[in-house]
Amino acid sequence: MSERTKLLKKAVLTGVGASTNVERVKSALNEALEDLIKVGHELMDDLEIKGKDKTESIEKSLKSFTEEVNKRKGTLEVQITASIKKAIKEFGLMTREDLEELNERLEHLEETLCDGSEGAEGAGSTTSRKAKRRNNK
Repeated sequence: MSERTKLLKKAVLTGVGASTNVERVKSALNEALEDLIKVGHELMDDLEIKGKDKTESIEKSLKSFTEEVNKRKGTLEVQITASIKKAIKEFGLMTREDLEELNERLEHLEETLCDGSEGAEGAGSTTSRKAKRRNNK
């Protein structure tokens, strides 16, 4: 299998299971972009050596190809992020923001309960639970 074929295969396979993590997707897109640019450079070198095309026209084509890939990469990242957020909502999963909001509400309730039961034995255990949770963050 030629180097070009391996690189193209790698570029295609990088997206095959990357839908679970936005950062993995972005990383895979960047790697695929680098691989495609590398293949383009190799093609340019091959054509220059064989004398099939002028280097200048190939460089222009490669530059326009790179610009197009960069534009589409940004669009894909936005679409993937939106799709993942939609899937999170559909599955009923909590986002980081939801969890932080819930923790704030719990802290407020604990403070309210502690204020209402000052001097009671249970007040100290509530405070220690809050301290433990804060330390775990």
